[in-house]
Amino acid sequence: MSERIYPLKLYLKSRYNLIVIILCLVFNLLSLVWLILQIKPQVDPIFLHYNILFGVDFIGPWWQIFFLPAIGSLILIINTVLSWLFFQKDKFGAYLLLGVALLCEIFLFIATVLLVFLNV
Repeated sequence: MSERIYPLKLYLKSRYNLIVIILCLVFNLLSLVWLILQIKPQVDPIFLHYNILFGVDFIGPWWQIFFLPAIGSLILIINTVLSWLFFQKDKFGAYLLLGVALLCEIFLFIATVLLVFLNV
């Protein structure tokens, strides 16, 4: 009753899968590099969340801003593994998982850029 896992090499041979995973990695690395270049270690707290209704509603130590790329990496890893596991039975579901991961990475990148502009 055990089914074989779809070969990773064939999974990555799908052009859509490969392009979306690469785009996710690019957005995640851009977020990380942007933060490393712009946010320097400091004693003063920085703004970590901004809301258009209430303004800044969460401040904290400088290193907590790096949670954004970390969360992006976690989303990418989980969705990519799930997509790989679902790919043999449900290609649409697998594509949807990767699409959601890309959408999350784009939004996290935008949030990173805006938070840097808010703090610099």
